[in-house]
Amino acid sequence: MISWRVADDTTSPLVVEIFQRHAWRYTFYTPLCTSATIPSGQPILGSTAGYNIICISTCPAGLTILGSVAVPCTGFNMGEQYAMGEGRFTVNIPENSSFVASFSNSAWFALFTGVNLPWSVAVQIQTFKRSDTRKYNNAPIVTMLPIYRLRNLRSYSLKINVADNDFDPYICLWSDGPDQCGGLTNNVPGGLIDNFGCYLNFTPNGVGFYAAALTVEDFIVLPMNISSADYLSQVPIQFVFDVYDSPDPCYTGPIYIGDLEPDICIYLPVGVTVTTRVRFQVQCTNATVDSVISVNPAGLLASPVVQDSFDPTIFAFLANFTSTAPQVGQNLFCFAAVDSIGNQGDSACLRFTVASQTSSLQPLYIRNATRYPMGTVTKTTSVWTIFTAPDVYVRPTFETYIRFKQASDNTDFYVLNVVTQLDSVLFLSDRIVINSTVVWTPGGYFYIYFDAGVLVDARLCSKDSMPISDPNFWPFNVPYESTTTSTSTTSTTSASSTTTART
Repeated sequence: MISWRVADDTTSPLVVEIFQRHAWRYTFYTPLCTSATIPSGQPILGSTAGYNIICISTCPAGLTILGSVAVPCTGFNMGEQYAMGEGRFTVNIPENSSFVASFSNSAWFALFTGVNLPWSVAVQIQTFKRSDTRKYNNAPIVTMLPIYRLRNLRSYSLKINVADNDFDPYICLWSDGPDQCGGLTNNVPGGLIDNFGCYLNFTPNGVGFYAAALTVEDFIVLPMNISSADYLSQVPIQFVFDVYDSPDPCYTGPIYIGDLEPDICIYLPVGVTVTTRVRFQVQCTNATVDSVISVNPAGLLASPVVQDSFDPTIFAFLANFTSTAPQVGQNLFCFAAVDSIGNQGDSACLRFTVASQTSSLQPLYIRNATRYPMGTVTKTTSVWTIFTAPDVYVRPTFETYIRFKQASDNTDFYVLNVVTQLDSVLFLSDRIVINSTVVWTPGGYFYIYFDAGVLVDARLCSKDSMPISDPNFWPFNVPYESTTTSTSTTSTTSASSTTTART
């Protein structure tokens, strides 16, 4: 997978970030990727000389090699014999460019449809400002497991997992031509793509390895047909099917049972670590979870899988994700368990959504909604209003907070639970009114911070559910109180008398 976004639009040429994810045969690069090497960013996968992303069509002047495909290992599966990693690099690209870049070489391992087939993945990059927002586009990020274990002659429907950080509509297509496919043309015989729903439906008819090549296109407005050329970008994704036969009558793989809902958005700021438990339940009698196939974002460390001491059908591991500044946006962690029979369960994803403190796609933030008071207020100011029309927001049911933060250190000074403090946060048809009951510190500088989910359920990945954390969005300050010092002066007057002696 190769995606992109404009990382710095204040320079000329623009600074464009290339985000890429690749998987390789486990033993191809050394040292071998293990849980011990991942924290140090080793090994570097794709470090072979000449493995580069190269501009191949309508290239800007002077642009040939965009950068290397080398990335640090972030995950592996010894049973399925893969190691995968992701990484980012930046490249200077002129504004108003439109070109295709690809990573091509050979060869695929032996596939059901051919041997020693060349590979190629191609990405379309366009550095025009969008007509709707007058901002640069963020290309979609597509996340699929490196390999899917499928039983021969059984039917499957696989979701194509897409994160678009502009929240644009998108479609999923078969890749087309040698630049997008390499040698993978018609390599999933009988496979069908639901272009608008983004599902791949496939009933394999033959044991062996298959490789799928797909492309995701994003649009300002969803097109009426899939041949539209109005896309903002084209992002490639390729992955493998391992099709096998089994005499075992049970063919249902382990199912994901939590702790979190599939596709939930987990909002967190930069530099924070979150821990979640991932649990599976085996469906076949006496089966166990043999391994987990996953796509791990950088910064994610997983513990070993352990069996539940109370329910032997349940297996779990802990996932710890630490966010970094380049990861602002959605970072998908996708996984599926494989049981001891060989059955792979349906994949599920968690969306670690890293929020920038100084920007947001939340509509109230984008349109700079009217809010007051701002600037200098009194220490007893207690009513705060933000106008939301034409949008109408209702009180959320999932716990979330409005925070009054101290600007000096970004710590909470006063916090309101939006769900339970009904009289303190009022959701009206055209505004939200906040009632505070605190005395503000004279001389203090503060700002109002909306947690993810104040306006729309935080578990959903949408513009409306995003936090508003920019200290410059709703700042206020309280002046120092003047102090009057009274000085009392006492004057003493001595009366002087003249005495005349009697004569």
